[in-house]
Amino acid sequence: MQELRGKIFNIQRFSVHDGPGIRTTVFMKGCNLRCRWCHNPESYERRTQIRYFPEKCRECGACAVVCQEKIEVRGKVRQNADRCAGCGRCAKECVYDALVCLGEERTVDEVMDIVVRDRKYFDRSGGGMTVSGGEPLLWPEFVRDLMARAKETGIGTALDTAFAVPYEAFEQVRPYVDLVLLDLKSMDEKTHEQFTGKSNARILENAKRLFSEGIRTQVRVPVIAGVNDSTENAEMLRDFLKGYDCVEEVRLLPYHNMGIGKADGLGMRMEEFSPPDDERMEKLREILKR
Repeated sequence: MQELRGKIFNIQRFSVHDGPGIRTTVFMKGCNLRCRWCHNPESYERRTQIRYFPEKCRECGACAVVCQEKIEVRGKVRQNADRCAGCGRCAKECVYDALVCLGEERTVDEVMDIVVRDRKYFDRSGGGMTVSGGEPLLWPEFVRDLMARAKETGIGTALDTAFAVPYEAFEQVRPYVDLVLLDLKSMDEKTHEQFTGKSNARILENAKRLFSEGIRTQVRVPVIAGVNDSTENAEMLRDFLKGYDCVEEVRLLPYHNMGIGKADGLGMRMEEFSPPDDERMEKLREILKR
């Protein structure tokens, strides 16, 4: 039987923001939300994509020679980039690293060969492996096998999910998950749909089921001024989480615009938002502490 392969756009070692301790974070390609502030727009598509770094480009033309779609760079712009099939020939040919291939199929063994390198740091810090994205639960079989292998080798696991998927996808990986990092964008359904492209009804339903099963969870909220930084949203979140002892922490994460440069390099356009000021962030934290 052929071994499962998952499409991954990054494996980040020594991460300290994706769960407790020092972690290695595996980023899966593909997402079914379209958050307008996303800081990983390269995760949108399941297909392999090419990111262009104009500041590194010398416009030597080597990429155009090998491109079957006849994409070339003129004036630091990839002409007809929408025709890109993601074959990666241009990235291999570019000696200046101005073109980078995002999205590589890997087996569980290939991923674990990287993860286990940092086992001593996991052991000392209480860290482990986090599987993120994109939305990792769009790859439930691969994530299941990857987490099962990590558990077999004594490495702790965390799953970072927006949960806009059928609960059955989570049930496949649940036996191997130590901690869920649950991203909640907005408690208001209309706001959620306006800024992510989907209703939050399924997400909140899944979250309640998750909490009722007592699974260790940390809730993470990206806070964007004028979108979800209202007192009302914080109160709704507080009331939603009330009474669930398995929710260990709620982290409010101020918006940053790192995704804009990435989107530009992919030929996408992403609007810029604003982070809330320190006073607003402190007020939201106080509401959640009550």
